[in-house]
Amino acid sequence: MNPQSAPLKALIVDDEIINRLILRSLLKKQGYETVEAEDGQQAVELFVQVSPNIVFMDVLMPVMNGYEATRAIKKEAGNNFIPVIFLTAITDEESLQACIDAGGDDFLVKPYDRFLLQSKIQAMQRISNLHSEIKGMYSLIHREQEIAEQVFNNAVQKTNIINQNIRSIIRPTTTFSGDMILSEYSPSRDIHFLIGDFTGHGLSSALGAMPVSEVFRAMTAKGFTPEEILNGINKKLRQFLPVGMFLCVQLISISHDLDQVTIFNAGMPEMLIIDGATNQIKHHVKSNILPLGIIDNPNTRESAQTLELHQNDKLILYSDGLTEAWSELDEEFGSERLEYTIQNAEKNSIFESLLSQLEQFCGNRAQADDITLIEINCVPDLLPKITEHKSIPEKTHNFESNGDWEYVFNLKNHRLRETNPVPLIINQIMEMEGIESERQTLFTVLTELYVNALDHGVLKLNSTLKSDPSGFALYFKERENRLTNLIDGHITFHIAVEQNDNVRSIMIRLEDSGEGFDHEKQLVPDLENHTGLSGRGISLIRDLCESLNYMGNGNISEAIYSWKTS
Repeated sequence: MNPQSAPLKALIVDDEIINRLILRSLLKKQGYETVEAEDGQQAVELFVQVSPNIVFMDVLMPVMNGYEATRAIKKEAGNNFIPVIFLTAITDEESLQACIDAGGDDFLVKPYDRFLLQSKIQAMQRISNLHSEIKGMYSLIHREQEIAEQVFNNAVQKTNIINQNIRSIIRPTTTFSGDMILSEYSPSRDIHFLIGDFTGHGLSSALGAMPVSEVFRAMTAKGFTPEEILNGINKKLRQFLPVGMFLCVQLISISHDLDQVTIFNAGMPEMLIIDGATNQIKHHVKSNILPLGIIDNPNTRESAQTLELHQNDKLILYSDGLTEAWSELDEEFGSERLEYTIQNAEKNSIFESLLSQLEQFCGNRAQADDITLIEINCVPDLLPKITEHKSIPEKTHNFESNGDWEYVFNLKNHRLRETNPVPLIINQIMEMEGIESERQTLFTVLTELYVNALDHGVLKLNSTLKSDPSGFALYFKERENRLTNLIDGHITFHIAVEQNDNVRSIMIRLEDSGEGFDHEKQLVPDLENHTGLSGRGISLIRDLCESLNYMGNGNISEAIYSWKTS
């Protein structure tokens, strides 16, 4: 015993005084102070008062027997290990088993043997010391997990979009979840969602979420397409994931017009598109590509699935932990129960109905896998308002001779298929001008001009294909087919900037190799119903820019955008 430590205390519980005297004498020689109780009820009260290091418990006593008293003492002890040694003259196996079942840690057969008592005390002390050491290690691990969880939440979850039209939940099986949810607005006001499920769960799986989050947010903020983001994440995962670990993922992009959604499903369960008026399932979007982190170059381009959206449609995304949850009767929640719950939910209560049904179904069954569920309500309030642009009087510009700087970028043939130039050019403008406040508007203008030049100029696609749901899907399928087989074509960007008094102006000129169109028809007021290079995009550019003009045979577009510098 350490002379600096508090004396050890033993609680003796026996209704026979002779037995207590004998045990008291033996324990004193072992360095213990003793307190004594004559029955189980008194023992529980003394245990609370004196906090002994060890308890010696008789079985048969008045008021409360040893079994009941031991259960009460173990409950009071909680996570602390206080050994209980039963005192008994009974040696049959059934009775001894009853002592252990009641919470006893060992037993001592009467009459007491001094050497046997000493051995049992020493064994209990070793177990107690080991328990204290493990408890300390667990406390340290728990503290480190709390810190790691806070870092994880700040790095991965905290910057997600907060919007009443997005409902989501992650229920991990342990402190950390192998599931993840990421959301971010792009500069064009599209909204990107990622739901991921790493192999396994716990800290090892959660660690992978941090680089995924970093790539997702950085590339979304710079305006890269979902396909490029997916490839960027895969490249990152291939660099550090161990063999056998991968990420199942759904990455979706909802357009800023709420008229379409592009989905990449890599190893996740089906994503569901729900009719907002009827709760009927319009589309099941199945996985059509390998999870990320398995191969170097997944075929993301051909795996994109673009579908039409209508206002009030709802998107349901979930991990397999939901459909593979088990009840107390060993039944699986399953896809049929999921769809039945959705279709029979009250209007605007799908999310709550699914969670309620899951709770009732699982009951007290322990959760076996991380569970993630997201509901996205496709209404205008889901998206950010477009940045209001202060009108600036139109000026006469001479960019060719007075421009501060200019930038020419030409994409030819297969590069039109492989490279998205918009983020590259926008980031170049931001580097040169330092105008983050104008990024969203400039990105929108440049994107609309580029999409028009590529789709309707180089690829010769007609917008009238998107007049109905079947044509909508056909349009994007035909677009992909023409891009894949593109042999000859080009788009040239010419960017120039000049300063006039306190107004700075940027010229964005695009020239494509297409046949052009009759740009004189753009003078008609009803641009909404116009086809070819017309439509909402052109109307939006004219609203945002100082001017928009078409030249040549209509294959050259030139927009001038201005902002005040003081």
